Amino acid sequence: MTNWRVLDIIKTSTEFLEKKGVPDARLDAEILLGNVLKKNRLELYLFFDRPMGREEMDLYREHIRRRGSREPLQHIVGETGFMNLILKTTPAALIPRPETEILVEKTLGLNVKPEARILDIGTGSGCIAIALAQSLEKAKVLGIDVSKEALALAKENAGLNQTQVAFQEIDILKTIPRIEQRFDIVVSNPPYISPDEKDQLQTEVAQFDPALALFDENDGLTFYRRFADILPDLLIPGGHFLFEFGGSPQEKSVLNIFMEGGFHDLEIIQDYNGDPRIITGKYIP
Repeated sequence: MTNWRVLDIIKTSTEFLEKKGVPDARLDAEILLGNVLKKNRLELYLFFDRPMGREEMDLYREHIRRRGSREPLQHIVGETGFMNLILKTTPAALIPRPETEILVEKTLGLNVKPEARILDIGTGSGCIAIALAQSLEKAKVLGIDVSKEALALAKENAGLNQTQVAFQEIDILKTIPRIEQRFDIVVSNPPYISPDEKDQLQTEVAQFDPALALFDENDGLTFYRRFADILPDLLIPGGHFLFEFGGSPQEKSVLNIFMEGGFHDLEIIQDYNGDPRIITGKYIP
C-alpha cells in the first residue's frame, strides 16, 4: 500500500466514502489528502504520480475512516473558511454555515457607524462576531454564549484572526449582558430545531454538532420570543436586529412574534437556496 500513488489512493478512498453515503466523496477525499500532504487541491493534480509514504498513508487512512463514520470534514482538518476568515473548528460549537455569511453581509450593508456597538447572541465559534469586528475595526463587538467550551473556542479564533472581540458567559434565556450603553445592532443564529426534528438532520449534524447549539427543547421558537421581550433593553432607538431562523416552516411564526412585539421595518431575507432564512427589523419606541 505504501507504493500507491496519489491518483490511486484518491480513487479508492472516493469509492469507500461513496459506499458510506458521504456527499461529495471525491471532493472530501481530495481535501483530506491535501491536508495530509500539506498541498491544496490544485497542487494534488500536479502530483498524481507521487507515491504515498507509510506515515502519510496511516494518517490518511485515519482521516478517511473518520469521514466514513460521517464525522464532519471540518472537524477532521480542524478548520474551516468563513467570509475571509480561517476559523478553528471543534465539537464545542456549530461549524459555520455559508447561510450565516448572508447575515454578516446584510449587517455590514446597514451602513452602520464605524464605532457601532454590536451584540452577537450565541456566538459559538465566534464566526459572526469576528467577521463583523474584522470589517468594522472601530466597532465594539460583544459575543455571548452559555457554553464555556464555545467561548474558549471563540476567544481562540478571535486571537488567530487578530480581531478585538469581547466575550461573556451568559444564558440569554435567563439574563442579559451587563452593559453601560445599548447596542446599535443585535445579531444571532440561535438554536431553532425542535427535538422531534432530529431524525431529519444529516448524520454530520445530528451526531457531531453540539446539541446545545442546535435544539430548542420546545417548539423551536423560544429564543425569538425571548429576543422580542429583551430587545427594548438591548437596542438603542432605531437599532437593528438580524436573526437566522429555520426556513419556511418557521417564517410566519417568527414574523408574527416580532410584529406583535411592535418592531418596525421587518424583512425576511432568503438564503442561497431561495429559502427564507433571516429576519431583520428595527426597534423604534
